Amino acid sequence: MKSVFLKLIVGGLTISCLTGCWDRVEINELAVVGLVGSEMDKKTHEQIVYYQIVNPEAFSSSSASGGSPVFTYTFRSQTKGAIGQKSSYMLPRKLFTDHYQSHIVTEAYAKEGMRSFLNYYERQFNRRSSLYLFITDSPLSEVMKTYTPLEKLPGRLLRSLISNTHKATGQISLKSRVKDLVENLDSSKVTVLPIVSLKGAKTPDHTTGSFENIDVSESNLILTGAALFNKDRMVGKITLWENGYYNMLKGETDTFFQSIDLKGSFVDLYANKVKTKQHLSLVNGEPVLNIEVTAQLAIRNNNQREKLDWDNVSQISNQFNQQIIENSHNLYKKAIRNKWDMFGLGDMIKYKRGRAWNFLQKQSEAWTQTKLQLTVRSTINDVGEIIDPFKEGEGNGTE
Repeated sequence: MKSVFLKLIVGGLTISCLTGCWDRVEINELAVVGLVGSEMDKKTHEQIVYYQIVNPEAFSSSSASGGSPVFTYTFRSQTKGAIGQKSSYMLPRKLFTDHYQSHIVTEAYAKEGMRSFLNYYERQFNRRSSLYLFITDSPLSEVMKTYTPLEKLPGRLLRSLISNTHKATGQISLKSRVKDLVENLDSSKVTVLPIVSLKGAKTPDHTTGSFENIDVSESNLILTGAALFNKDRMVGKITLWENGYYNMLKGETDTFFQSIDLKGSFVDLYANKVKTKQHLSLVNGEPVLNIEVTAQLAIRNNNQREKLDWDNVSQISNQFNQQIIENSHNLYKKAIRNKWDMFGLGDMIKYKRGRAWNFLQKQSEAWTQTKLQLTVRSTINDVGEIIDPFKEGEGNGTE
């Protein structure tokens, strides 16, 4: 027994004498990628890839001024596979893409079709299933050279924007990854991906001095909408406001923000614990998509002058329900009109069983005949710290 303990002690002492230098040497030999951008040259048809390389010195506590947090490298090639090889001509370190945060492609690139991009990405052994995919309607070269405040790594900032927007408004779905686009390649269902734009000046400040400017609203990256993909090709886009309704109807968010107009006064409502149920049925031979939404509401702002009694609370809830139904129907009609199968109706009809569905299954676009039957039920369970709004003259010393 003593010999066993002796071996453990000797082994522990030996391990404690080992250093971590090997890890450091390995890291110092890598060019760690935080964000990647892809587009195609329309004239030469060359693939253009931008790599944002993290600058370790910018985050070093021993360095007085680390300079830029990232460096952007641009590579061109006729094929995607050659891009990685060409990086060795310029980079003094080995390109390391195992942990990059996000990928951006241009709107023009997305409209041409993403199948070649997806084929290349899925073939990589170090691919990340959680990688978020963004579409940009701004010049990609400028987007990839934009410094971002608070979060110095733009790739991580974009991931944070998805998370924060999803929690605050429900206008962005967490299913905005490369894997979500891949899963719908053989489906009629539309894939929705976020659109990021460069706000403000067309030529952003490319110096670290931009961090010293207190007004960071300009020359910054912001979410501006959602791109719709049919299989691998972008076929349209909707606003963030519309995308919030879509995510709620699909059950891909449990939060939602809505401002309602009640007799000329505005009430801001935050919906939480949003639950969605849906099923497809036949009514008199026509397909009907039945969706039921339930939500609990919190009043964030109340611009009314009347008291919050039971009747008023009921009016607020009813108006919320009515606006959700009206705006959702408008979005649904827009999708049908543009032949965007946003709810996967084609697949639903395809896999239905029974004689009643056989006739519809023989029609290629039978899903466009589907009607929407939407039911919304909401209850207000949080009215804020004050029950009744202040009246005019209160709080200013007048009587």
